[in-house]
Amino acid sequence: MSQPLTISKKNTNVIWRPTKRQLEFLKAGSIFEVAYLGGAGSGKSTVLLIDACRQMKYKDATAVVFRRTSPELKQLLDYSNKLYRPLGAEFKVQGSYWQFPNGGKIYFSHMEQNKDKWKWDGVEISSGVYFDEITHFEEDMYLYLHSRCRTTNPKLIPRVRCSGSPIGQHLDWVRKRFINNGAYNIVEDKESKLKRLYIPATLEDNPYLIMNDPTYEARLRTQGNKMYQALRYGDWAQIEGTMFSQLGEHHLIDSYTPTSDIIIRAFDWGFTAPFAVLWIAENSEKDLIVFKEWIGTLDGTNKGLMMSANVVAKTIKEIEKTHNIDPTYAPSDPSMWGRQNTGDSIGQIFEGELLMHKANNDRISGTQQLHMRLNIDDSIQKPRLFITKDCPITYQTLQSIGVDRRNPECYDTTGFDHPIDALRYGIMERPLYIKEDEAGEVQSFGERDTINQQF
Repeated sequence: MSQPLTISKKNTNVIWRPTKRQLEFLKAGSIFEVAYLGGAGSGKSTVLLIDACRQMKYKDATAVVFRRTSPELKQLLDYSNKLYRPLGAEFKVQGSYWQFPNGGKIYFSHMEQNKDKWKWDGVEISSGVYFDEITHFEEDMYLYLHSRCRTTNPKLIPRVRCSGSPIGQHLDWVRKRFINNGAYNIVEDKESKLKRLYIPATLEDNPYLIMNDPTYEARLRTQGNKMYQALRYGDWAQIEGTMFSQLGEHHLIDSYTPTSDIIIRAFDWGFTAPFAVLWIAENSEKDLIVFKEWIGTLDGTNKGLMMSANVVAKTIKEIEKTHNIDPTYAPSDPSMWGRQNTGDSIGQIFEGELLMHKANNDRISGTQQLHMRLNIDDSIQKPRLFITKDCPITYQTLQSIGVDRRNPECYDTTGFDHPIDALRYGIMERPLYIKEDEAGEVQSFGERDTINQQF
């Protein structure tokens, strides 16, 4: 959106001129999916808005432009005013859409939650579905809207277009769907036979920004080298999207009933935010299996149950009695032992009911242990961590958690991370390490016994 409008002195009807790369994007009209992806400041959002209005001469043309959140959408709407109002379009606040003189409409909508995609059931989006900053969206959000893209007017060309930079929580699927195919390679989907294309973008593709804001690149440099390479050159190899991209169906098992296994109860405390209790079994092969969870949220959001510590402790005790669970290890959120007042700490309240001790809270080491257990062990051709289908919140959180932009060695802790914190505490009780022979070659993975560890 950083590209200024170019007003022609020769022809007052021209309000905007595309750059060379933007023109390539606009010329791909017959290809169903086109992704304009790359560096910041390359005019991606601008050309997305321009493409959305190209078929508005038809009265039954309908397009929808999506951003993930309402504040982001408002920014895009403010910019669309500069483009669409000179074309004679009128904005309808009720309905949040631009109506063009011939009747065509461009809606602006956010899709903050996955369930928001269902709001478009039964809607015919006849001229185009547009996603700005596509790496903020989940893949099934994007793919589901394809089913809404249809028309009964043979003059209209339904299409899907997206723009984005190589940062964002969901960039892994974008990388796989577009980037890995190579720039300018038209790919035909094996099932649908529909075609898609990726067009790269860098800062050089928007000379207007370079000319009018010459210090912009210097500001990009302040973001650190990895972020600079991603935002300046559109380098998709710099930033990871989801933290645990190796997670897959091979980590998921139907159920598990421990017998003589070592049991770990891992606990992350929360009151206004959710708490998380995980029960983890270590089997005879030294694999860890997350077989039971209790997450303190009613609706899967980051809002906690606000249950007092003694009630949570007694409930955990009752669960363990009911299911005959006898933990050997009980690593728990170290912050629980911080005194908030003159009475007992939260940790001491729990200790009155349960076996419990302070967890190893080394976030970097814990994240690395998660990676090591999720990776396929070459010597046994399987991972060392499994999750049962009885623990859906843990699996889904592990599947979607992003990389911490401030520290790429850790996962993002600004949102719903509670089951992963608990899991990290648990696996640090039975960490993997790499043995080396005399030549320094890796031999195998092993474990370190922490039963006598002092806390």
